[in-house]
Amino acid sequence: MRLTILGSVLIGAMLLVGCQNGSDKKEEGSSEQTTTQQESSGQQQLPGQMQQTQNIDVSDQEVQKFVEAAMKLQALNRQMQQEVGKAVQEEGMKQKRFNEIHRSQQTQQGGKANATDKEMKQYRNILEKLKTVQSGAQEDMRKAVKDVGLSMQRYQQIAKAAQQDSTLMKKIQQAMRSQMGGQMGR
Repeated sequence: MRLTILGSVLIGAMLLVGCQNGSDKKEEGSSEQTTTQQESSGQQQLPGQMQQTQNIDVSDQEVQKFVEAAMKLQALNRQMQQEVGKAVQEEGMKQKRFNEIHRSQQTQQGGKANATDKEMKQYRNILEKLKTVQSGAQEDMRKAVKDVGLSMQRYQQIAKAAQQDSTLMKKIQQAMRSQMGGQMGR
């Protein structure tokens, strides 16, 4: 169970950090479409980037900081998910229906969701609310990582390296179990 939690923490944190990077590009004046293209090209470069980060040195202290940041990011992710649920509910839409429309919009198959004009208006209203939530959450994520003493770049390097380096992953898992055990005992 704890390994599953660790996996979700790493994946969730990396996704959140990835979203944060996409937002940085938007803030620099790029359009949303350009951001999507940049993120896609970034994903295409990922295997090469992973090879570069595979052999990085990560101290035990950095592992502890990484775990602390990842746990903070997981808590922020849960909070953001609650905000999404609240925004969907406030618009009078069911979460399942919002997810269906969102998936169809993300895969550029808008017609497959068979969304009515009313549903599309609700969907757009929800997205507008979520932009504000996401913006605040991204700042909170940056602060969480910085507060533990890591830069965003270093946090990302460690996360990518952990995916490729089983020894590093085991260190992170052990630190995660230790920290979770400490929190459960409080």
